Amino acid sequence: MSFPNETLNDGGDMSQYTVIMVDDEQNILYALKRCFSREKFRVICAGSGVEGLRLVAETAGVAVIVSDQRMPEMNGSEFLTRSRELAPDAIRMLLTGYSDIQTTIAAMNEGGVSHYISKPWEEFGLLQTVRDGVRQYHLIMESRRQQEIINQQNAELRSLLSRLTDQNMELERLASTDALTGLTNRRRFLEFFEKERNRTQRYGGDLSLIMFDIDHFKRVNDTWGHSAGDAVLCEIARETDLVLRVTDTAARYGGEEFVILLPETELTGALLIADRLRQLVSDTVIAQEQGILISITVSIGVAMIGPEESCDGFLNRTDQAMYLAKTNGRNRVEISNCCY
Repeated sequence: MSFPNETLNDGGDMSQYTVIMVDDEQNILYALKRCFSREKFRVICAGSGVEGLRLVAETAGVAVIVSDQRMPEMNGSEFLTRSRELAPDAIRMLLTGYSDIQTTIAAMNEGGVSHYISKPWEEFGLLQTVRDGVRQYHLIMESRRQQEIINQQNAELRSLLSRLTDQNMELERLASTDALTGLTNRRRFLEFFEKERNRTQRYGGDLSLIMFDIDHFKRVNDTWGHSAGDAVLCEIARETDLVLRVTDTAARYGGEEFVILLPETELTGALLIADRLRQLVSDTVIAQEQGILISITVSIGVAMIGPEESCDGFLNRTDQAMYLAKTNGRNRVEISNCCY
């Protein structure tokens, strides 16, 4: 593998990289400098392993480290091994004679040495080996850079998907929620109602329905305005939430009319919830501006689904029970015992 000495094959600039050469003989260092004098990458030399470690620690972009094996105080194998802590990605090469072959093998196994260069070296081969080392280091750095870009893009993509998920969930919530009261809207309630009706009739169990209407609600709007009417609707929604169980679903069915679906609940249990809601509303006084106090009541109808009864039939029976509560004086609960 070879490339021109000006640039790397993929357009990278060799001048950003440094080659450190270590030898205790000045004539060897001189020969190495002369050999690489025309290269674009930077070449710096050290006369000992200690000096070499200092240079490795102080120099950025160390691509290749070349060291002689036989040096006093610290031999090449030890120097190259210790340099791994300072420049872990640098390509390490050992200059060695034939008599040091066993030492070279040990250095390659233990010290992270990837190449060895025999003395005396052939100049062209030495040039190509070091150039290839720079190239190898460049590919490592480029691969790491690309991986960092990919990781960043993946992180941005995960963040985008998370935001899209949150936005979709919010859109889903808005599509299924009554904007004023925060309760389930009529469309979503009817979808859930049909699923519960089908589940109950397929697998058995009880399903009850509460439907209630605010008494004399038009009088509230006509007397104190629509903002007071909205406040009443929101208070009704809040109090409805207070009586709900985890499995129950409450919805604003239309205008001042509300429904509560009670899965796995027979008529007696539904009546208890309905009367608790009626009492809660009856005891509430809604304060408005200028000291206005509004008291309200609700009329409630309760029914339990019958065998093979349709959704429409079940709703109509509950609705009739609610209107019976209005007919019988309001602020009361009436039930529908008939399934058809």
